[in-house]
Amino acid sequence: MERRVRTLFVKCPRSDLNAWTLVDDEVLAGTKEGCEKSGDFLQIGDWRLARACETCPSSHLSISSQAQGMTSQIFRDDGTYLQGPRTDYNGFDLTGGQGLAFSSHPIVFGFWAVQIRDWRIRQVRFDLLSVTNENGNVSRIYRSDGTMRGNVKEWGGYVIEDLGEPTCAYLTSSFLQLGDWRFGEIDGHLSVTHKSGQTAMIYRDDGTIHPGPRHGGYNAWSLVDDEVLAGTKEGCDVGAPAAAAPSVSPPPMSTNGMRHA
Repeated sequence: MERRVRTLFVKCPRSDLNAWTLVDDEVLAGTKEGCEKSGDFLQIGDWRLARACETCPSSHLSISSQAQGMTSQIFRDDGTYLQGPRTDYNGFDLTGGQGLAFSSHPIVFGFWAVQIRDWRIRQVRFDLLSVTNENGNVSRIYRSDGTMRGNVKEWGGYVIEDLGEPTCAYLTSSFLQLGDWRFGEIDGHLSVTHKSGQTAMIYRDDGTIHPGPRHGGYNAWSLVDDEVLAGTKEGCDVGAPAAAAPSVSPPPMSTNGMRHA
C-alpha cells in the first residue's frame, strides 16, 4: 500500500523557534572568521573617516567621499600623510585590498575623543585637535587659529593613555563633534572647524584639500545640532582637562610631513 506523507506549512513571520537562541558550538566545517567583524569607519553624511588597507604593513586612516569615489587625505602611522585627489584607500571601497578595513574593534567615544581601531582623533588642548596612531605618531594637528601642525608627539591623542568617559563627543547625520571641534559636511564637502569660527581644512569631494585659515564660509558650526547617532552631548560645557602638552608652539607645518606614494 502506498504511504502518503502529509506536509505541514507554518506561516511566517513568527518569533518562536528562533535559531539564534542555539548555543554557538564546535565548528564541524567552514569558519567563524569574519562573522563579528564590521567596517572600521565613522560616516559623516557622504564622507567616511576610515581605517583602510587591511593587508598593508602599516596602518592608514583615510578621509574619503562617496560622491565621486575620491580620497582626499590618508594619514600614515609613521606620522606622515598622503593627499588626493586619488581613488585608493577609500572608505567606501568594499572590495578588500586597499579599501575599507574590517575588524571586531568597535568605534569608541571618550573625553573629547573618538577612537577608530588604532587611531584617535582627540581635542588635546582647548585649541588643538590631533589625529594620532596608537604608536604615538601624530599625522595631523588642527589649530583653532585655522593653521595646522605635523608630528608633534607631545600633542598626541595617546599622551593620556586613558580614553576617558565619553564627554562631548558625538556623531549626527551631518557632523562629528569632539569638544570644541567639528568635522561637518557642507555642500558635499567636509570642513574641520573650531568653535571660534576658524576652519583649518576643507576636504572637497573631488579629492582636493583646501587648508585654512578660513573664517566664514564652510563653517561646520553653522550646521543644525541634530539627533545624536552615536556618542554623547553630555559635558559640552565643561572645561578642558589637564593636558601633558608643551607651552610653546612648534613651527608651522611644512610639506615635509607629506609623503608621496
